[in-house]
Order: sequence, then structure tokens, then C-alpha cells
Amino acid sequence: MKRLLLAAALAALALTPASAAWWAENDFASGSNGLSRNSLSVFRKHSAAFTSGLNVSFYKDSAGYGDRIYSFRAPLMYSGPSYFISLKPFLYPVSPLTRSGASGGRLYLLASLGEGVEDSYLHLALSGAWARQKAFINDGGVLERKSFSQSAFEAQVEKSFYGQFFFQATAAGFTRPSGVSNPALVRPVLDQSELAYLGAFRQLTALPEWALTAQLARSMKPEYDSHLYLGYSKISFRGADRANSVVTGMKLGLNETSSLDAAYNAYKQESSAWKSYYRLLLQIFF
Repeated sequence: MKRLLLAAALAALALTPASAAWWAENDFASGSNGLSRNSLSVFRKHSAAFTSGLNVSFYKDSAGYGDRIYSFRAPLMYSGPSYFISLKPFLYPVSPLTRSGASGGRLYLLASLGEGVEDSYLHLALSGAWARQKAFINDGGVLERKSFSQSAFEAQVEKSFYGQFFFQATAAGFTRPSGVSNPALVRPVLDQSELAYLGAFRQLTALPEWALTAQLARSMKPEYDSHLYLGYSKISFRGADRANSVVTGMKLGLNETSSLDAAYNAYKQESSAWKSYYRLLLQIFF
């Protein structure tokens, strides 16, 4: 769920009309293997600095997750003069189909390293996440249901050139799950994108080892209220083939109180064919 809550909310905070106290987001994705994902978020701006939100989402596909897998989030965000802090707890209730569940949270800090002339800037973001999962593990052909913990750490640098060109680079590392000797999980429900940005529209439930991403964006303002972006991710999994992911899209301002983000994602694990996914994110301010 690429930029499902945190990044989208951060952008919305910067662009929220001064009079807007609420905004809502609907994030929908579909594609290969019958993927269907939908997420609905509502945010309230309590003051110039503090914002809270609620989110409910689900995903399903035809490759092991035939029933809907639901999850919930309650992000909290605080904006300072040169920094931004976000805490996002999440919950995946135990699914009757998979008998798997998860809970955890992610803490995110963004700081300005310099604001230049003509909207140029340099930002550094650091985040840490922790999750507790319950899932089946295939150990020598024997299925065993276990609970285990995992964590992730991420560093991100974003550079803006004159408010027209943007470059972002991210590196994330994932710890080996505690209490799991064999990382071959069977139908876990936690999307690892909860712990760090992975740059894919589909759910990624295999256990990652590390991920590297890079993104470029071009603003079309002032002629058009839009920007174009292109991103690439390389993901290494524990016990599964590495993956490549390419995302391209356009964010368009529909009017003063709404915007639409339309994007395409090509995703491929090294032993598989390319798969295609499509995403629409609609933001409405009240």
C-alpha cells in the first residue's frame, strides 16, 4: 500500500487549505492474480500542528487470499517549524481463513537539513517499525502456528530543486524474525509495507531482508496543477526470490479541494513473469 497513509498524509498536510479541518482519502488498487485492495482514511486537523486519522482497508486476490484480509490504522501526526513526526499503530485481526494476524506500529521523523532559495530544500527522514505476527510456518513439511516479532529501520533523503524537480532515495533493513528458524511462512497477513516503504501496489507478505528505492518527480506548475513521478525498488526477501518494482504515475489537482493520483506498477520476482497493478488515490478536503 505504497504511501497508503504516512506519505499521502504528509503531502496532504503541506497542501491542506487553511480552512480545511477534515480530509478523506480513498486508495484503490487492482491488477494481476485478481488483486483487489481498497483503503478508506479520514483525517482531522485539530490544530496547526496536530492531526489524527483513522483508516480501514482490505485486500484479496486469487493466489492464496481469496477472502478479504482486513486491517486498521490510527495515525497521529505532529508538525513543527522544521520537523514532522508521525506514529502509526496498525492491527490485522486474526483472519478466519488464514488463522493469521498481526499488530504493531511505525514511528517516523522528518527533519529539514536546509531550506534554499526558490523552494529548494533537503529533507532527511528516519523511521523505525515493529510488528508481532501470528502465522503458520512450514518447517520440514510440518505446519506449525507460531507467534514472532520483527522490526525494520529506514532512512530516506529527499532533495527538491527549485520546487520543480524532486529526487528521493530510501534504504530499509529488516531484522530476522525472533523465534523463527525457517522464514518460509504460509499465508501470513501482514503487508511488510507497513514497516518500510517497498514501492509496490500489491501486498508483500514474505519476509524482507532489505529494500532500496529511488524516485524522481517533475512538477508541472504553474501551467498545470500536477506532477509526474517515476520510481524503482529492489527488494531482497528471506527464503524467496528478489523482486524488482517500477512505479510511474501522475498526481493531478482536480480543483481547490480535491486531487487524484493515478499510477501503474510493474512488479517481478526473479523467477516469475512481470505482473501489472493499477492504483487510484482520491483526496477530498472539507
